[in-house]
Amino acid sequence: RTDLSAKFTGAGGPATTAMLRNIPNKYTQEQLLEEINGKGFSGTYDFFYLPIDVKNEANVGYAFVNFLEPRDFDRFCDEFSNYRFQHSGSTKITAVSSAVVQGLRQNVENLMRKRVAQGRHGPVLLREGRRLNLEEMADALQLN
Repeated sequence: RTDLSAKFTGAGGPATTAMLRNIPNKYTQEQLLEEINGKGFSGTYDFFYLPIDVKNEANVGYAFVNFLEPRDFDRFCDEFSNYRFQHSGSTKITAVSSAVVQGLRQNVENLMRKRVAQGRHGPVLLREGRRLNLEEMADALQLN
């Protein structure tokens, strides 16, 4: 069993934000979330972001997921390391690592600075089971 959360413990505590790489470029946000949730992760994360190249209408090959608990981060690393996506003919094999930016608050602050797209190309932010947009989450975290 992988214990990356302990390995990547820093000043802020154990890692909770994963970076998933080698995602087939044609995968949509909905497809990726469906696959992640289908592996038992529904309700375990509060932040999901699959950057999209809007010009090409394709993802850029990586995503970020912040988990509520380090144990779910570890389980995600185990489940999605060396994984082949089910809804793709791609031969890409995934890699999972600890993201540079860790935690919900830090990820929201980071995306606000970058002024990322909203709506269907924006991040998925969840608070108590309810989906929020970036501004609503910033308000909830008292960042504004």
